[in-house]
Amino acid sequence: MSSTGRLSPPHPSPVEAPLSPWRGRRYGEDRLYLLVRDPRAALAVWELTEASHARAEAASRERRAPLRYEIRIERRADAGGRCETEVVQDVPDALGGERWHVMLPRSGGECRALLGIVLPEGFRPVLESSWVPVPPDGPCAEEGAWDLTPEARAWLLEQARAARGSRHGMSSPARYGAAAPPEIPPR
Repeated sequence: MSSTGRLSPPHPSPVEAPLSPWRGRRYGEDRLYLLVRDPRAALAVWELTEASHARAEAASRERRAPLRYEIRIERRADAGGRCETEVVQDVPDALGGERWHVMLPRSGGECRALLGIVLPEGFRPVLESSWVPVPPDGPCAEEGAWDLTPEARAWLLEQARAARGSRHGMSSPARYGAAAPPEIPPR
């Protein structure tokens, strides 16, 4: 052992996170993500710690209500817009089940997910995701104006000039000099 190793504090032993039946190893942190798959479908993925679950149980017990988890999807047209609840779904096992597929009734705007408990006085959020943009219905425009900053426009034009100026074109075999296919010997 070196003298610096002898004087350094011991490393703390890593704490093993509990296993989850859905994802394997858990992270041990409260988290909720909303992943938008397309204009009408999303996936809420979360991890609820034992401590947050215990607080939710205590709040339900204090109000003499059964513990009932719910996932809600809120939507707003833009960052400054009014938010409204679009989807409400009971979650039978928020501690063990850690994902929920959600069908979105409208496309466009922004959505976020809330995982919470239902109490006699109303819904109380436990976890909240960040706002996520939802694409609009229909195909994207193939032609049209792009709103580019001057720096982005200069970069794009430089990339296009470089692509036109190269002697091989943009395909991978031409760019990286793929070997010619081996000749097949005559029979």
